[in-house]
Amino acid sequence: MGILGQLRRKGKPGLKRPFPAYRGTEPYLFVCYAHRDADAVYADLVSLDEYGIKIWYDEGIPAGSSWRGEIAAAIRGAEKLLYFISEASLHSKHCLREVDYALTHDVEIIPVYLEDVSLPDELDLVLNRVHALFREKDSMYMEHLVGALRGEPGRGGRPPRRKRNSPAWLVGLIILAGVLGLFFWSPWSTPHRGASTDSTLAAVPNAYDHYLEGLRLLERWDKDDNLETAIGLFREASTLDPDFALAYARLADALRIRYALTGDEQWLEQAIDSVNQAVRLGADLGPVQVALGRVQATRGNYDLATAALERALAIDPNDAVANQAIAGVYARLGRPEDAETHYRKALALDPDNPTIHDSYANFLAVQGDMEGAVSAYQTVIRLAPDNYAARVNLGSVLTEIGRLPEAIIMYQRANEIRPSYMAYSNLGTAYSRSARYPEAVAAYQKALELDDNDWLAWGNLAYVYSWMGGKDDRASESFAKAIELAEAAKEQSPRDPYIYSDLALYYAKTGQTERALQNLETSLVLAPDSGEMRAAAAEVHEIFGQRDRAIDEARQALESGLPWQYLRRNPELTNLLADTRMQANP
Repeated sequence: MGILGQLRRKGKPGLKRPFPAYRGTEPYLFVCYAHRDADAVYADLVSLDEYGIKIWYDEGIPAGSSWRGEIAAAIRGAEKLLYFISEASLHSKHCLREVDYALTHDVEIIPVYLEDVSLPDELDLVLNRVHALFREKDSMYMEHLVGALRGEPGRGGRPPRRKRNSPAWLVGLIILAGVLGLFFWSPWSTPHRGASTDSTLAAVPNAYDHYLEGLRLLERWDKDDNLETAIGLFREASTLDPDFALAYARLADALRIRYALTGDEQWLEQAIDSVNQAVRLGADLGPVQVALGRVQATRGNYDLATAALERALAIDPNDAVANQAIAGVYARLGRPEDAETHYRKALALDPDNPTIHDSYANFLAVQGDMEGAVSAYQTVIRLAPDNYAARVNLGSVLTEIGRLPEAIIMYQRANEIRPSYMAYSNLGTAYSRSARYPEAVAAYQKALELDDNDWLAWGNLAYVYSWMGGKDDRASESFAKAIELAEAAKEQSPRDPYIYSDLALYYAKTGQTERALQNLETSLVLAPDSGEMRAAAAEVHEIFGQRDRAIDEARQALESGLPWQYLRRNPELTNLLADTRMQANP
């Protein structure tokens, strides 16, 4: 159900930097700030530049040991570090590490408060004798700032005292930053390409510019040619900086989405190559492990996906996208309670992320909470009204609860925004459940015009033909095509239980008993707790006239948490559900 691919939103990744960072041998200023404060910080940097102050700065901290090496070299070579203090920067691990590194190497720190916040004791201890400046309260702020940077005495004021309720985790983080300094900083203090030079500083920011723009476009991959452009930008970033681990990870994400949309195996192979490169360069980076987990999940390797995503959460338990990704895998593995826990955490961490709401809505629908799913999808559309994928997904859940006219309209509107395989395929399903079989066939055929390599559309089309009467030849041809494509997919993703489950159904519908049962058994070995696997097993045994086994499997599906709606919507199970033994388990 719904669109594949789950992307994380950033704060302001695409904000244009006002001028290049300084590269040279003259004294310069290193600027430390949180990227969420870029509007205010960049305005100040423009003013400082007009005063002739040389500035080295950047938008956040990118991944890859070579980039960290450049940051560390820039701090060590700076005359002063200008620290813009805000709630965001006090909660930024990157900012805290920069400040800690500057203190370790005796670089003078000039604090500037962007808002009323209080320092925790550990920072207060080292900065309480430093004259601080207050951007929003000082009518001569810029003059005082320039004076402080030029070494003029008596500028600024004292920072406020720490409040009692400063977050305990921040205190622990600062202590750990000192205790684990080698762990955090060895990649910085030993740059892969050596000390900072004009040539390296010129190349890496350019790579990072491409990376940031790619991130911005990837957030809305559904619009225009954003996905294609993002792929090109990530490729360019990794070419300019071959050690840029995150560029390879994001490239893998983008290629994985392209594969999900097209079904073309070459994109999945490229995604695998890219994520392997990312792991080689930065296996200890959370986003790299998330990219690895998503690629493995796409291949159907849910055990390997789980291992990668658990490692991502060990690196950063508060990464919203990692929590979302592992929730999706747990849901596929039939672990709904674990999935619910991680979805809720992801939403708490990033409540305005439409992709997380979409993924959670998908999960709620599968679990049978249709009203909750509708509400969540409506939130997605409110946050991103031009997102065709959100309308496809809302149409999916409306189809599930029988609001078929609304679902059909939703799919049609999605196709008005951007015609897609998924919208046409789901439109075919809505028509099918409305018993409008000729229109269902037309919609599935339209979907196959956009992507004729997906066994699911061929299989769904075959089912519709089998219900129409007089279309047995068409049904057989379509099932044969679905089987051919699914068998090929099984070779590429031998751990995906859904492929085996689908094959079991197709073989059963075509009377190939032995192959159906073989594939069914494998699907249950790979995902024994999945309600969907058990429901498929019930259907296979029902087709073969094995009613007792079918009832047993249907009951196990319901006990696993699969909603009754999932069974009732399937015409193949109509007689099974009418059995009095099933009626006793409403």
